[in-house]
Parts: sequence; structure tokens; C-alpha cells
Amino acid sequence: MKIIVLLLILFISITVFSQQKAIEITNINSGKITVFDENTRVKIRTLDTKKHVGHFIISDNETLIIDNESIKIDSILSIKKQPKITGTIKTIVLITGLAVLGSSIIVASSGGEAAFLLFTIGTGATISSGIIESLNSSNSNRKWTFQIIEKQ
Repeated sequence: MKIIVLLLILFISITVFSQQKAIEITNINSGKITVFDENTRVKIRTLDTKKHVGHFIISDNETLIIDNESIKIDSILSIKKQPKITGTIKTIVLITGLAVLGSSIIVASSGGEAAFLLFTIGTGATISSGIIESLNSSNSNRKWTFQIIEKQ
């Protein structure tokens, strides 16, 4: 019984005192610090113009892993949070807006008077999907510095 209690205390103390890694980004001008915890869903653009979207894992002090692809911290061009719900809503609004735009073309070709109304509604919905995408600001390496830290 004593061994079980000692093992339980050992496992609890390991989890309590373990450190988690995170990405700390610091604004060059203002010094504002933002932290992205490990396993947060992000969109990362690299210097070779590739886009990586997914939950990131930190493998060492210089490398992130997203979808089994390793990314060096020095090769990050920009990083932003990319919640799953925001991406889903943006896609639904974009598809709806494009469908309404398409239907306005069909109505206009048949001589309907509601074509302009459908066109404006479809254009507004399509533009609003772009606005939804910009809700989470992108943190570029021109204004921010990136580093991997250990949180307690």
C-alpha cells in the first residue's frame, strides 16, 4: 500500500512540476508579448511561402511540428490563431455568397428585376467572409520576434 501511495505522489509531482513549451512573440516597437500555447490551432506562413494550418507541437528549441512537417522557428514569416469554428463559418459564408452571386447571373440572364438585389447580397456575403478571416490578426516577422519558451 505504501508503494502505491508513493508512486501516486511521484506521478502527481511530475505533472505538477513539469513545464510546457510555448511560442512567445514580442512586438519589436511596443514590447507587447503574446503567447501561443502548445497544441493551439494556428496558421503559419513560412519564408518559402508555404502555408501550414493545424495544431502545433514543439519538438525542440528550434523546431515546430504541424501535420508531421517540421518548421524551423527562424523560417516563420507570420503566425496567427486559426480556430476551427472561425474557419468553418468563413467557408459557409463564402460559399453562400458565391451561390447568391451565381443565382444573380441566372436571374439577370432571364430578364428578372431582382438580379441587382441578389448581386449586392452575394457581394456583401462574399466580402464579409474576408472580414471574418481578418478577425484574428496575423503576426508578421517584420513587427514581431518569435521564440520558443518553457512555461511553468
